Amino acid sequence: MNYAESMKYLNSFGRFSSKPGLSRTLELLRMLGNPQNDFKSVHVAGTNGKGSVTAMVASILREEGFRTGRYTSPHLDDFRERIVVDGKFIPRNALNSLVETVKLLVPEVERKCSHPTFFEVTTAIAFRYFSQKRVDYSIVEVGLGGRLDATNVITPAVSVITNIGLEHTEVLGKTLTAIAREKGGIIKNGIPLVTAERKTEVLDVFERICREKDAKLISLNHDTECRKVRCNLNGCVFDLRTPARNYTALRTNLLGEHQIENAALSVLVAEQLGVGGRAVRAGLQKAKWPGRLEIIQRKPFVVMDCAHNPPAMRILRNSLKLFKYDRLLLIIGIMKDKAIPDILQEIAPAADCIIINKPKLERAAELEVIKREAEKFGKPVKIVNDVKKSVKYAKSIAGKDDLVLIAGSIYMLSEARAKRRKERLAQ
Repeated sequence: MNYAESMKYLNSFGRFSSKPGLSRTLELLRMLGNPQNDFKSVHVAGTNGKGSVTAMVASILREEGFRTGRYTSPHLDDFRERIVVDGKFIPRNALNSLVETVKLLVPEVERKCSHPTFFEVTTAIAFRYFSQKRVDYSIVEVGLGGRLDATNVITPAVSVITNIGLEHTEVLGKTLTAIAREKGGIIKNGIPLVTAERKTEVLDVFERICREKDAKLISLNHDTECRKVRCNLNGCVFDLRTPARNYTALRTNLLGEHQIENAALSVLVAEQLGVGGRAVRAGLQKAKWPGRLEIIQRKPFVVMDCAHNPPAMRILRNSLKLFKYDRLLLIIGIMKDKAIPDILQEIAPAADCIIINKPKLERAAELEVIKREAEKFGKPVKIVNDVKKSVKYAKSIAGKDDLVLIAGSIYMLSEARAKRRKERLAQ
């Protein structure tokens, strides 16, 4: 089986299929020898920021000398970026071999349970690969929710919930407390939970679950003091006091003040694992996470961000103060299952021009649906159906002191970044 055949097989499961429950994942892992038990892990859930925290914690643990796996989703440029060991994508030949192995097991899983999903199969492959590579730790990002997510078969050393927002309400519940209960499903007996959540009603849910499970709750809001020193286009510098130590001038190269919170949360996770201050400092500074307020070009600025829900768009809009520009040209494509009016409410008022596109996905929202909402803000609105052509058009009308912002969906960003994809595929 070559790489193209492997991807064809994996995609045959339906990339966006979702079936709640852990039985299929557990059965597949059982037949693979339960590889998820061969390494320690950190489990990261949350509405926003979980990818950045996953990247930061993995980087810190590598600096401490641990062999580290990282499992995230969805991917931006290449499927293999979902499964990473010590900063390197899973090699194609290793992926091909694992797909062949799993392909032989899927009929038995289907017979005993039901047909596994794309994400369940991918999760099993990731854990088997981490076992084969003898990682010390895997940093595992939840796919959707927490309680019934395929990744919730691990017993981590630390559980992490970044924050809670209203997203995937048709699956997770229509209130913050309902969503908190679903994401709180990753909390395990006796395993500490670290969170950056501040909302009282959500923290009450976490506190109740932690009491029931005799799990220690570490809150970024209650257990630390954090002070921003500066944030600019080179990253952020901040001071942090935790129960363990005082840090001065910690640095992250990821852009935006919100990354200070993600970095501070990652420090708390590292401390629960006994990691020293040198590794914390170096790991934060070396952490990379593409597609998050990523500057692709200057003069004019071209910036990509994966913001795809209202809270993330609010953060993105606040982060625009980092840039000096004359006009903001917003390129946006959104999935139809997202809160389109609320997303536009957060970002459209900041734009001088709105350019709407439609990614080549069944899930993508129709152009006219987005247009109707965008026109409510009284800004010029233009439809350029093709994603790449929409970027080309924005650049053609942008002055050298303007800012072209590409946001709304990680899938749209993936189509927009052809050159970047080639660079990453070379890894």
